[in-house]
Amino acid sequence: MSSHRQSLSDEETEYTGQLARGGYPTASSSSTFVVREQARDGNCLFRSFSDQVYGCPDYHGLLRDRCTKYIASERNYFEQFVAEPFEQFLARIQREGEWGDDVEIEALSEIYDCRVEIYAAYGHSLMRTFHEACDSKWPQPIRLLYEGQAHYNSLAPRSGLRPILQLRPGEMEDAAISRSRRRNEAGLRRPGAKEQDAQLTEQEVLEESIRLSRLEFEHKSEAQMDMALQDSRTEWEKSERKRMEEEVVDAILQQSVLEEEQKQMTLAMKESKEEVIQTQPDFAALYGMVNSDMVQGASSSSAHDDKRDSRDFQYPESVYAVMSMGFPLEKCIQAYHLVGDNPEGILQFCCQTLGR
Repeated sequence: MSSHRQSLSDEETEYTGQLARGGYPTASSSSTFVVREQARDGNCLFRSFSDQVYGCPDYHGLLRDRCTKYIASERNYFEQFVAEPFEQFLARIQREGEWGDDVEIEALSEIYDCRVEIYAAYGHSLMRTFHEACDSKWPQPIRLLYEGQAHYNSLAPRSGLRPILQLRPGEMEDAAISRSRRRNEAGLRRPGAKEQDAQLTEQEVLEESIRLSRLEFEHKSEAQMDMALQDSRTEWEKSERKRMEEEVVDAILQQSVLEEEQKQMTLAMKESKEEVIQTQPDFAALYGMVNSDMVQGASSSSAHDDKRDSRDFQYPESVYAVMSMGFPLEKCIQAYHLVGDNPEGILQFCCQTLGR
């Protein structure tokens, strides 16, 4: 078979260079791809293809119809992958709302002669590629996101989706079906039927591309796809467990900091009260911080210090909390008698009467 390849555009060359440098691009980077959600009505596969090909999901019915006709034309190949009677299969996938899967993806990739990349929802890793050996006539592949339960979404670069076709909807699909039927007719002709050299070359390239794509399709079993999906899900679960563990550690650290701050505040308040009792015992007794018996014995024996406990302090902690900010205790007690056990009110009173 003679070799033939169209020259690549600048965009195609750049994309091919990206593949050579690092393989297929992935959707793991939040700055690279965005998911274009499709309705969960059984038409999601065809909606996603329509979105990728034409920039909107509106032509899903047209794509479903042409896909069915192409599979029917290529019956000799696709029938081996269909578990039900072939005519029954064709009638079923023709109906709107019927799920599509690998057979339909392979057929659509051949219709558009375009690479189709399937990404996993968990981790957005590349699961598999259809029609990988195509002639790379398009600057980017068709990208779909598989979420499981036979649901597909369209996957687009964050820079914006560029539809692969600018043709009238149905043109390229009808041309692919016509080529398929001509190939079938050519297979029935008598040996020696003539074709133009250019047509033969183009047909050979297309058939070889489809042949290689089908080999790849045949070797990727459903079990392998499920395994790839399970690996992706396991990776996601590990990352979720790690994230939850980190959140628990952060919560414990924050609680420890709060408890330490509360402990320091309580200690400071206690020291402030003890300082007032030791340096101004008469004032402390006057305002009920200690009883009079403790004041009388405070100067004669240090043993009375050990008898002080929380039951001797009559004022609420709001008084001592404001006092710990540097305000005189007398002012804080005066404010307490005016506004009650209200730390904000006590603080406001002390600020307003500061210096009087």
